[in-house]
Amino acid sequence: MILVEGIPSAVDPTLRPRIWKILLRVDDVSACTFLEYVREKIRNDTFRTLATDRGFKERVREDMLVRLLDAFVWRNHDRQETQQLGFTYVQGMNVLAAPFLYTMPSELEAFFCFAKFIEECCPLYVQPTLEGVHRGLKLLDRCLKIVDPELFAYLRTKNLSAEIYAFPSVLTFCACTPPLDQVLQLWDFLLAFGVHLNVLCVIAQLLLMRDEVMVSTSPMRLLRTFPPLEAVPVIGIAVTLVRDLPVDLYDELVRHPYDITHM
Repeated sequence: MILVEGIPSAVDPTLRPRIWKILLRVDDVSACTFLEYVREKIRNDTFRTLATDRGFKERVREDMLVRLLDAFVWRNHDRQETQQLGFTYVQGMNVLAAPFLYTMPSELEAFFCFAKFIEECCPLYVQPTLEGVHRGLKLLDRCLKIVDPELFAYLRTKNLSAEIYAFPSVLTFCACTPPLDQVLQLWDFLLAFGVHLNVLCVIAQLLLMRDEVMVSTSPMRLLRTFPPLEAVPVIGIAVTLVRDLPVDLYDELVRHPYDITHM
């Protein structure tokens, strides 16, 4: 039938998936097994979360992170038929959960804040392909070219794009750069004015170290680990950068964490 007529999926759209499972000899599709694999993936990451921050480790235990992330995966497993985007555990989600568990007075409040943040503020950042992250990195390059063409050009001569030096900062909304109290202050700003501004906050960090980068023969050594975060100057610079961007580019920046129309 497959060779001569083809699978009549237009007549019955359930045929192709059922036939594929037969051909692959897949007869056991266990949600529990799948979620156990997800849990194992979560545990592989949670013990590393903000591992060098003593204050975080004293307040947030690993089992709290595991519970929150497990609950998020289960919640979206149960709701997957009603959502345009699906969610499972992906790289970086543990770091995004950390500020909520540290800040909120209870795991319950941390869970609901984290879920709202992921599902509404930056759903494309946690898709399996990290679509939103890669969009953000491309936008970082485009914005930097406009606000500081000299720095952008110098980095390009060293074959350095945002994908290479800014991936962790964009992926985690700067939560990967200590100290934690400065991260929380930066997140106050991002939650109030939009998480899309994180791209400009990363550029602001670049501008604060611009002089050292421009005279370095190997700038990647400097960019591999950003200097300690200073929220106030970073926010101040990021706000001024908004004025330098064309309206259409800024609109794209605003929409990149959540807009699925261009996927």
